[in-house]
Amino acid sequence: MPGLVLLPAFVVITTFAVSGASKLLDRDSAPATLRALRIEHLPARATVVAVAAAEVLTAVGLLLGTGPVAAAAAVSALALSLVFLAVGLRAHARHSTDECGCFGRVASTRVGPWMTARNTALVIVSAIVAVGAFTMPAAWPVAAQVAAQPVASVALAVAALALAVIGASLRPAGRRSAPVDAVPDAALITPEGGVVVPRQRALRGRAQLLLFVRRGCSSCENLIDRMTWDRDLLETLVDVRLIVPVGDGSPLDDAGDGLHADPSGEFAVALGIPGNRPAGVLLTTAGDLLLPIAVGGEETASLVDSVLAAAADARPTEGTSTN
Repeated sequence: MPGLVLLPAFVVITTFAVSGASKLLDRDSAPATLRALRIEHLPARATVVAVAAAEVLTAVGLLLGTGPVAAAAAVSALALSLVFLAVGLRAHARHSTDECGCFGRVASTRVGPWMTARNTALVIVSAIVAVGAFTMPAAWPVAAQVAAQPVASVALAVAALALAVIGASLRPAGRRSAPVDAVPDAALITPEGGVVVPRQRALRGRAQLLLFVRRGCSSCENLIDRMTWDRDLLETLVDVRLIVPVGDGSPLDDAGDGLHADPSGEFAVALGIPGNRPAGVLLTTAGDLLLPIAVGGEETASLVDSVLAAAADARPTEGTSTN
């Protein structure tokens, strides 16, 4: 490949390698990823793993391939980039604002204009790489070119470090602090069909344990099941709200699971909670959030454990006088 194609090729290789590897290491988020992208009727894990594998193979082909192999990898990169752009535009048109999970836990990007801009840029650099692969079929593989050009190697290493820093800086975005006035007086539909406003309940002296879940997510299902035996003790100290967005497919009439529906679908976004599920937060009696926000199965389980331990400590022991 000519020198002008080397940097775009390295950008494409790095992007697909990081994206594919991150998805493979965060397969539990596959259902949330497909929901964010408004993709229905496809097996979540199998679909995400297949896409991730295609990304990794494309990156390897671009890095080490030459001739037909490099050309095939370049076409694959362009095709994947176009698919990502189309899927993102479709999800945005369907009013999704969830985190797409495109880079697993490495970086956090919501569906919307910024993701569209990123995917458009990826299409452009992939097209440049494809042109280079067909106009210079006998060019050395990218890995060999980098090794043969010490100055280029240093420049690309710096670029890779910059990409890593930028990616790392994006991840905590979903965990930013939420000021008190950012907690909305949002109404939720209770399992019995009534209406409750968690913030108002908190201000009246009942802290709220808000657990955001989705049906079909294994960690979410485990959390829902767990509430069948932990809820009684937890509710000696706090109100427990298992919250699903409207249109999630969760039955609102199943009071046994205690699922609350968010009619606006924006309650979690207003609280600064990322799209990963499950997620949890404690709303204090002052009406604000007790940070940090718990994201993912392990962190959410830890939050529940902490509240459970506090409830156990606060419960009067047998024979203790309450006078």
